[in-house]
Amino acid sequence: MSNSNKSLNPAGVFGNGMVLQRGKECRIFGKSGGSEVAVTIAKDGFEENYKAPVIDGGFVCSCGVNEPGTGYKITVSDGLDTITYDDVCFGDVYYLCGQSNMELPVGRTLDVTGDEVKTCDYPYVRQYLLTPDYRLDPSKEAKAPVSPWIKAQGKDIMDFSAVGFFAARRLFDKTGIPVGLVHAAQGGASIEAWMPLDLLDGFGDYRKQAEPYMADGSVQEFLKNQDISQAAWVDSLNGDLGKGYENEIPADAQSILVPFIRNTSGDDIFFGSVWLYREFELGSEDIKGDEAFLYVGEMIDSDITYVNGVQVGTTGYCYPPRKYYFPSSVLKPGKNLIAVRLVVEHGCSAFLPDHEYSVTVGDKKIDLTGEWKYKIGSRTGIEKERFFMAQWIPSALFQSSVLPVRHLALKGFWWYQGETNANDPVRYDEKFKAMVLKFREVFGDDDLPMICTVMADYDDPANGKIGDIAAGFNDNGLTISEGWEKIQELQLLAPEQVELCACVSAKDLSEPFELHPQNKSILGARFAEKAMDWI
Repeated sequence: MSNSNKSLNPAGVFGNGMVLQRGKECRIFGKSGGSEVAVTIAKDGFEENYKAPVIDGGFVCSCGVNEPGTGYKITVSDGLDTITYDDVCFGDVYYLCGQSNMELPVGRTLDVTGDEVKTCDYPYVRQYLLTPDYRLDPSKEAKAPVSPWIKAQGKDIMDFSAVGFFAARRLFDKTGIPVGLVHAAQGGASIEAWMPLDLLDGFGDYRKQAEPYMADGSVQEFLKNQDISQAAWVDSLNGDLGKGYENEIPADAQSILVPFIRNTSGDDIFFGSVWLYREFELGSEDIKGDEAFLYVGEMIDSDITYVNGVQVGTTGYCYPPRKYYFPSSVLKPGKNLIAVRLVVEHGCSAFLPDHEYSVTVGDKKIDLTGEWKYKIGSRTGIEKERFFMAQWIPSALFQSSVLPVRHLALKGFWWYQGETNANDPVRYDEKFKAMVLKFREVFGDDDLPMICTVMADYDDPANGKIGDIAAGFNDNGLTISEGWEKIQELQLLAPEQVELCACVSAKDLSEPFELHPQNKSILGARFAEKAMDWI
């Protein structure tokens, strides 16, 4: 593909390897400095030509209805620039929306799906990542990013939405029809972010929440300043770095049992860094191969992890499992030391239960649960500022991730969301129905089906679990909040309230204290089964 970027700029969703919707009017759209745009669709000597005027700098060119197939070439020209897209497919295109459990990539599910993924090779399952260009002012049109269509092959599979991939591969297995995923889900997104302000007017004063971010560039400026503030808080704790705490267990370190959860409050409140230590022994015959693997479960909040004083990994927030590969040359016969610097941002610290804590060297695997040592590194009396996400802003994703691709023909919508709204579930069902109807209106197709998800059960470890950091945590069972259960109840009823809507459940796929359960393959199978009803 060539693009001089001088005159002709089709929307960023168009690119080499793209999948366009079969059986519906195909539309190529974007911006142009010319007066007319011509589109040619060609394959194996077949060629169709279409034209559309440029109006106020934009164009939407209707290009007929196409049967499923691969190997198409599409050329777009405005007389000033010409762009050619190769390896185009016509198949079924699904718009993936919601929040982090739809966004979660395949690479984060490998504890459960690793063996399945190893054998996967699906060149005709493809994904376009629609990262929002936040623009809330209706007079400032957001753009779909120029992002490549990737194929479900090799390492690129790891970047696919896990729900999307595991559903799409099953659809392809059953139909042989290419599947395209427009992946727009954003971790933490509220349902209100996916709705326009005029629609939200019927549910409360959401304009007041959006007002500070309406000016062009204000979202980006806010996020930049927030990043600076957050970095300053982290830097304020760094007095314990450079003191050699990663090299040996301090003499005054105390005992702690791993896994643990500790919530602090009142006079006991703690914000800062904690160093945690575990020794393990190896014989010279145990150190095999070039690479070792350390799995230190899932922590709250961020960590820097060392083995024998060498940093082997770091994770900047609390949700991802800590999987750190490192050179086996770091290890030595005899005693080896793991040191984890854990930053506690909001008074809750944890090495979460029901996760793996182990080190693997060659064919030897050592369990790391049980007694560790700990020492306070740095302490501050100031809690880290709660992170504010742009995807909480009412209408932010509607303006920035829906409208930019509104002329795209689709097969349907796939939705997994609700976690962010669990603290305020009031009228969630009404909002969901209004949102689906608006999506269909915006995309110009009243027959677009919606498949939604009943959230997995979740017990927030930061709520009410009080443990002793020196004695470990005693699991008292899974506790789901009232608001969470209410959202689940309303999601289950969605097909009764919204036409052409199906519901799949992730409720039984939960893992204790895990916001992002890894068994997305089963959930994908459930999506595929429902999607087949509309093939």
